[in-house]
Amino acid sequence: MSATSNGDSPLPAGYDIRPTTADDLDAVIALLAPFVERRQLMRRTEQETQSLLATGFAGDFQGQLVGFAAVEIYSNKLAEIQCLAVLSEHRRHGLGGRLVRSCIELATKRGVMEVMAISSSDAFLKELGFDYSLPDQKRALFYQLRTRD
Repeated sequence: MSATSNGDSPLPAGYDIRPTTADDLDAVIALLAPFVERRQLMRRTEQETQSLLATGFAGDFQGQLVGFAAVEIYSNKLAEIQCLAVLSEHRRHGLGGRLVRSCIELATKRGVMEVMAISSSDAFLKELGFDYSLPDQKRALFYQLRTRD
């Protein structure tokens, strides 16, 4: 799985994508913490984060976890990309795209019809093939039941 988001060229030397394991929990929590502090990702409990490891992927650089994403599978119809995060000094190497592609591949293997992603970067997701399911017809609306704090 050492390809960029478009799958054509390898990641730079030292980078790798791999499935996460229970041993990654502390590193994933530490990686996500600054993104949560900046309100770029939702705060999750340790248990919630641990449950994502079963369908998560780590972006490693020379053995250090520098990126993470997971796919939460709701049903055969829908899954969602969760917790996409790459440390700023490791961006622009194809790691984020490769993490998303790994999540999509897992959802595909599990027979999911559609994968959604919620992000502040439409352009990034569109480069990876995401688009509105029903353009100009329906949009997802959210009702917040509790704060992110």
